[in-house]
Amino acid sequence: MDAETETLGKGSVYLRDRKLLACGACGWVHYPMTFQEKLTNDRRLARYNLTPAEQLAYQSAYRQCLRCEAPVGEFRAAEKRDLARAASHLVTPVMIDNS
Repeated sequence: MDAETETLGKGSVYLRDRKLLACGACGWVHYPMTFQEKLTNDRRLARYNLTPAEQLAYQSAYRQCLRCEAPVGEFRAAEKRDLARAASHLVTPVMIDNS
């Protein structure tokens, strides 16, 4: 099954056929972003000339849960109860690997 991303308006993204992940610690739902999506975000951020410390913080945000900071290695496939809870909040991106 192919992942499909559609941009709506001012940077809003609608995801279709994406495998969703849940944080094993707190249950927050995330979606694995594609390498291309990560590059797009990186390009948008380039104009800010981040310091090395800011770049590290930016990169690490995609490797952990945004809610509780658990590492991405502790994530699991999202289950129905996770998806029901996520219906009322933003689903945040994570990078699973560097490829």
